[in-house]
Amino acid sequence: MVIVLVTRPGTTETPAGTGPEQGTDAAWAELVQWADLELPPDTSLLVPDDLLADATAAGGTGGRFQPLGADVPGALLLVTGEQPPAGSLELARFGTADGATFALVDPAPGQPSAEEIQRRQRLSAAVFANPNTGATGRAAEVLQTADIDARLLGLLAVLVAQLGVGVADFPPAAGEPADGPLARSVLIDRVGADRVAAGEAVANRLLAFLDAQLPPFAPDRVEVTDDGVLVGFRYESAPDAVVTEQTP
Repeated sequence: MVIVLVTRPGTTETPAGTGPEQGTDAAWAELVQWADLELPPDTSLLVPDDLLADATAAGGTGGRFQPLGADVPGALLLVTGEQPPAGSLELARFGTADGATFALVDPAPGQPSAEEIQRRQRLSAAVFANPNTGATGRAAEVLQTADIDARLLGLLAVLVAQLGVGVADFPPAAGEPADGPLARSVLIDRVGADRVAAGEAVANRLLAFLDAQLPPFAPDRVEVTDDGVLVGFRYESAPDAVVTEQTP
């Protein structure tokens, strides 16, 4: 996957050479943190010449920022000071101290087939109907709409059926809009009737189960928190297609 950071005429741009005095450094740092946590590690970010100095100064893993002219396939876009282009999907938005914003968008997100959507709806309905799930609030809303990354949903369906896990939330990453990408993280607070907590046998059982998963259902992130176990996947433009291709 490749990300392209672009600015457009008539929008608020970050001039070359600006930095902390313009309040842009925090926004770049937030963008770098989001990309490092939420995107595959080999993802490149292509940056226009007038922003390359700021981007390079912000860092990022593995030489993530590259000049806009680099020959790379595919692209995600970072637009500034305007609504995302028609047909694109906003992944995250970051604000600077002077009121400008960076919107990271996928200009051509993968479109699931009707069969893939129906598969998600069936699985999500089954997870929601399981009495062990206990989803309320936002967690219930996400399950009822089936707006869940197919990789996470497939894993969650197995967790609910085999371990009887409880679903507390589908927390979005920092900077992600409510109507952004499909949910790709879930907070599990119970296994059966037992609360999940660090050091508890039930938590260790859950962690061992997650560690044994294979692609495409092996999560990218597993974290034990005070509220339960947070399980997450990095962003994929077409997760339904990934599941279709990698499963019988």
